[in-house]
Order: sequence, then C-alpha cells, then structure tokens
Amino acid sequence: MNQLKDMPPVLQRKLFLTIFIGAACLTVGVAVFIMSTDTVMLILSLAVSLFSVLKCISLYHLAAQKRYEIVEGTCVGIASRPIRRYRKIKIIDDEGMESSLLLNKQSKVKIGYRYRFYFKSTDRITIGHAYFDTAIASDSFLGFEEIGEFIEPAKAEKTEDGQAG
Repeated sequence: MNQLKDMPPVLQRKLFLTIFIGAACLTVGVAVFIMSTDTVMLILSLAVSLFSVLKCISLYHLAAQKRYEIVEGTCVGIASRPIRRYRKIKIIDDEGMESSLLLNKQSKVKIGYRYRFYFKSTDRITIGHAYFDTAIASDSFLGFEEIGEFIEPAKAEKTEDGQAG
C-alpha cells in the first residue's frame, strides 16, 4: 500500500479511473442482465471488467517497479495537422535539449508552461515516420501533469527581491 502513495499523481489517477471504468461496466452489465436477461451484455461487461482489472494490475506493477520514464520541460511549440488525431508538442528541458512528443489532440498542453510527461520504459524500434511511430508507441504514453508556468530565472530573482519584473 505504501507503493501506492509513492506513485506519481498522474499514475494514481489513471489506476483509479481504470478501476472505476471496469466497475461501472460490470454494474451496467449486471443491471441490464437483471432487467432483460441479456447474457451477451453480461458476458461483454465481464470481459471489459476483467481486462480493466488486468490493466490495473500491470499499471500497478509498472509504477511500483518504477518502469516508467519522465520527460520534463517547457512547451515551446505545438504543431497540429487538420486530419491527424495527434499534435506534435515541442519540449525544451532545463539543459536546452529539444524533444518532440506526439500527443492526442484532446490533451490540453499550452505553450510557455512546464510539464512532466510519463511514458512506459520500452525498447521499441522507431521507424522514422511520425504516424507509424505514433501507432507503434500509442500504448507507451501514461499521462502528463502541468508543473506551472515557465518563469525565467532573471525574472524570478527580480520578483523575489520585490522589484517589478
């Protein structure tokens, strides 16, 4: 149980949402079975619940064994293509290294904010084509959290001294 407290909040939220979805599917399936004796719905809801439990177990082991990677930095650019389901996010870390991440269009990432992205540790091969690499690595993204708005060190020192920055 101590390992659950040591988990990053993003992974805790993903774990609990997966458990909740599995329980909700099972509840709906049992309710539909009781009301209409639909065994197909019951079997499908049991299958979804079983897979969500398996996903929770694997996610728990992944987080407990710390088999995830963290990419942290400031978002400096967002490129979106109209037909694609993902956006290319450009991140610069504290050392000035630039990384590009492909995230779902629904992810609310803003330019100028610092983020921490969580990925499964994998040894997958990248093909070199953005679309195929995204399709191959779609299961490796675990989530992200906003750390805060980026403040330049010079401005932070001025505001700490009480001067306007």
